[in-house]
Amino acid sequence: MNSLIKDPAVVRLVSPGGASAVVLHHGAHLASFTSVKGTENIYLSERADFSPGSAIRGGVPICFPQFSILGDLPLHGFFRNQTWTPVDGADEPAVARLRLTDTAETRAIWPQAFEAELKVMLEDDGIEIALSATNTGSSSFTFTAALHTYFRVNAIKDVTISGLQNIRYLDKIVDNAIHTETEELLSIDRPLDRVYYNAVGDRILDEGGRKLRISAEGMPDVVVWNPGPERCATIADLPDDAWRHFVCIEAAVVEHPISLAPGETWRGVQRIKEI
Repeated sequence: MNSLIKDPAVVRLVSPGGASAVVLHHGAHLASFTSVKGTENIYLSERADFSPGSAIRGGVPICFPQFSILGDLPLHGFFRNQTWTPVDGADEPAVARLRLTDTAETRAIWPQAFEAELKVMLEDDGIEIALSATNTGSSSFTFTAALHTYFRVNAIKDVTISGLQNIRYLDKIVDNAIHTETEELLSIDRPLDRVYYNAVGDRILDEGGRKLRISAEGMPDVVVWNPGPERCATIADLPDDAWRHFVCIEAAVVEHPISLAPGETWRGVQRIKEI
């Protein structure tokens, strides 16, 4: 298990070939995914706060029912701050299921009735993270969401992302305006905070000889984020040089919020495969 993980309440997964993953009860937070080659693919901050109610820096925080500041809720909503419950009977060695339902505490933040589940399925060459939410109340609700995945890299200067060319994106750093991606290979050579809209197809994270294929289902948008050196130095729960060692590539629902009627269920998935 990743030595940075301080939360004792975890689900540990092992694939038949020896890949491993760790999912925390805190936030249903994927904190580690190590391939059969021994490569840790998920970045977790050395300064992450695992105390109850905190937002853990790194891993795969669940942003729900609000992405970023697109609403009146706290940043990225509240799913990532809650303690989730492992589902009884989820005893397969390479599958984890955790559940969250509304409580008096959550309804004070967001007055909706819901049942959510995170299902993580580990394979020798990859991992699937599936988030579902059911409206158990009597009125519709609307949400935005993201699986805020921090990918660990050895050196950000060697990283490119393909699969985003010709896609519209919101540039949240330069001018908060809409542009169209012109680069076939997106380099992380400056601070980036972009939301790519309706990003059909797969993304390839390439760091020299290491490649990951990243795909999604039910989450049409893609967020790419790296704070760069100056912004990173202002984030208390990141080391000053952390920006060199991760890039966030997030499956998301941002441009068109989803409205869920009573009794309806939504499901969003992110898949990561070594290639």
